[in-house]
Amino acid sequence: MKVLAGSFQCESNTFASSCANIADFEVRRGQDCLDAMEGARFLRQAGVKVEPLLYASALPSGMVTKEAFDFFQKLFQAEAEKNRDVDGIYLYLHGSMFVEGVGSGELGLIKGIRKVVGESVPISLALDFHANLPTELLRLVQAVHGFRTAPHIDQGDTERRAGAALLRLMQAPEAPRMASVWIPFLCADAAVTSQPPLIAVNDLLGRMDGLEQIVSAAFFNGQVWYDADYVGCRTVVSSFGGDAFEKASEIAKLLWEMKDGLTIEHAMSPEQAVKTAIAYRGKLLFVTDSGDNTTAGAEGKGTLLLKRFVMENAENVLICGIYDPQNTNRLLRYETASIHDIVLCPGLQERQEQEVALRAKLLAKGRVCGWSGEEAGDGVLLRCGGVSLALTNARAAFTTRDHFTKMGIRPEDYKVIVLKMGYLFPQIQQISSDTIFALTPGQSSNDFSSIPFQHARSELFQKSINWEDILERAKAENGISGSEFTKYHH
Repeated sequence: MKVLAGSFQCESNTFASSCANIADFEVRRGQDCLDAMEGARFLRQAGVKVEPLLYASALPSGMVTKEAFDFFQKLFQAEAEKNRDVDGIYLYLHGSMFVEGVGSGELGLIKGIRKVVGESVPISLALDFHANLPTELLRLVQAVHGFRTAPHIDQGDTERRAGAALLRLMQAPEAPRMASVWIPFLCADAAVTSQPPLIAVNDLLGRMDGLEQIVSAAFFNGQVWYDADYVGCRTVVSSFGGDAFEKASEIAKLLWEMKDGLTIEHAMSPEQAVKTAIAYRGKLLFVTDSGDNTTAGAEGKGTLLLKRFVMENAENVLICGIYDPQNTNRLLRYETASIHDIVLCPGLQERQEQEVALRAKLLAKGRVCGWSGEEAGDGVLLRCGGVSLALTNARAAFTTRDHFTKMGIRPEDYKVIVLKMGYLFPQIQQISSDTIFALTPGQSSNDFSSIPFQHARSELFQKSINWEDILERAKAENGISGSEFTKYHH
């Protein structure tokens, strides 16, 4: 058997003004492409011949430019052209890539590949927990597996499940049936899988994994900051039996009935967050600036919390890291210990980006790590009174200890560290699990009423929606007839 394997990823925040261009993607080809994917490794170990498509991955951002998408799409199609005789295709995608003027990048990619290899070659997907999936995409693939953890720690397991599903599909005499249920619910950073009700959802998915007829079963929380008519939660089931819709509905109903249990721990207003942090008496407290979360595609330029900590004359606080190429590049020319007058967000008085004038000492210069740990840019560490701040010339997400180390920062030297993040990433929790979730405004705000949706379905904001309404829409989307629908409805 022969399989094509590739990955094309960028989580899009359509409300962010910056876009992901060709240069923003880390690209791997040939053997390096295959080595970057656990699913490809799994298939090779199973004795399958695996040929590389392309691996292209970018930090969560705004929309992907049409130029970048077309560039990479052509590379994928060119590799597929060389291997028209494949028995299957494995793709590790994000699921929430939005392309300027196109919409779903995943849908565009798969449609392009289908033009080359035809409709009969099975495709198995491994996707992020925050995927937003148009129903048209689900008609083009045969298996969809998703992360079951947020924060994400099961990438490898998800890829292996998707690889195993592809093996099964290539050996099956017929294609499975795919069904999905869209759930009109936005929960963003409240969806932490170590807590109810998502524990129950994952338990149900695990039980479905053990059923002989099930090829894949998945629940997706969706990427909230993504303006499309399919934004929201979704369940997806692929089955060789006639029960794909029944199983997808079962998962969806469980989430719907338990959704009110989804809450954000330690959440508070920016004002409360600053006061609570200043009063903190433990070893190290992380404060997450959720409205300017670079891991959700926000730009990371916000100065709201910096300004508040400075105004309160806070001590031993680090703001990490504000995206400001102009000031960063200027300060990189100077020696450490020099004193500088700087202005951040000059002339702005927005809710998140507010002008801040500082006299600061240059403490250190360092390197900014990208999403995969690669060096992506430069940064400077400054101190103004009791508040330090890391400025960068590349959008940064401080998700591991290495991100601090490369910038010359030892987290334990501070009492409070502000991160451009929502919930804490696993490696950050290893440094300290003490956290405050600051409900700040911005491009990744958890106040959904403040998000200027134009294309999201109205059901997301209607309190009168009930389970019967959801099931009725799902029936229509899945082409379920009245007689088939009766047993699921009751």
